[in-house]
Amino acid sequence: MKALRVALVGVYPPPYGGVSIHIQRLLAGCLENGVRCTVFDLSLRSKKTRNVISLVYPWNWPRLLFPRFDVIHVHTVNRSWQAPWFFSLLSAVKRSRFVVTYHSLRYRPQDFSRLGRCMTKAVLRSAAQVITINAAIGKQLVIMGAPPERMSVVPPYLPPLVNQEEIAAVPPAVWAFMAARRPVISANAFAIIRDGGVDLYGIDMCIELCAALKKFYPAVGLVFFLPDIRDYGYYNELKRRIAEKGIGDNFLFQTRPCQLYPVIMKSDIFVRPTAVDSYGISVAEAIHFKVPAVASDVCPRPEGAVLFKSRDTTDFIQRVKTVWENYPVFKAKLESLAVTSPLAVILSVYRRLAHEGDLS
Repeated sequence: MKALRVALVGVYPPPYGGVSIHIQRLLAGCLENGVRCTVFDLSLRSKKTRNVISLVYPWNWPRLLFPRFDVIHVHTVNRSWQAPWFFSLLSAVKRSRFVVTYHSLRYRPQDFSRLGRCMTKAVLRSAAQVITINAAIGKQLVIMGAPPERMSVVPPYLPPLVNQEEIAAVPPAVWAFMAARRPVISANAFAIIRDGGVDLYGIDMCIELCAALKKFYPAVGLVFFLPDIRDYGYYNELKRRIAEKGIGDNFLFQTRPCQLYPVIMKSDIFVRPTAVDSYGISVAEAIHFKVPAVASDVCPRPEGAVLFKSRDTTDFIQRVKTVWENYPVFKAKLESLAVTSPLAVILSVYRRLAHEGDLS
């Protein structure tokens, strides 16, 4: 029986974000299960990682043509249609089955440009399988032309293979900070992003949380992972707020690119106060490691998450305080949860499509 060949298309870390981590772990899961898998990395950063081809180099482009892949699986977000459209055409040329996963869709169909709607419809119609991470995104894609019979909802969280090198890559200053604080709270953002003046990842709310908790727990510590600052003006403003509130010794920005999961593993609580979201892979990560997670109610969250009203700082602080004051109860609830990985579902999709392709 010939080995299954799969091409994954999207961003491979670094940069570190929900989608790039998903692709990294999906690659590892495929290889571990005997699938001959290659990632075509769409980021602008060069990579020297086995089974990862950086398309930032023009001389790597011919490698898109050989070998023939049974499945080409593109991972995309929001209104991006260029890469999915190109790889849908490439799939037709190479006689590969085309799969597309939408990791987020914060826009309504009417918010797309006319060209964007047309090309997205073409992508959805050409896909042998459309994967969404929640039912709400699926409904939007059906409106835009996705065939319901070729759609499936698959949660995006894939557990990590705990790696000592990745743990060692976390700066020693982070471990020293965490060792001297209690409770330890962690949070993260792909980058600083503001929309209409709103801090979409809720960094401002984390500062308010830390300041409020310090009144009750002077040794509280909050580690905020921020691998891509981008908006340095706002970043400096946030640091001024931290100083003004007297929590300079309690709040730590971790800006060196590295894996988040080692810090989540050692945290007491994880928080995700996002103003917009589609799932929150880091929330699922915390729950996987039996760390209580407090998250905004802006989207369906993994089972076991404690929700608060979005952008309601008072509710946010109270929920976190309640978790810490009743910590054994919340830990016990997580210990009783049976967390399953969607890797088997994705691999079954690949095998089914490859088998159908052989039959045709």
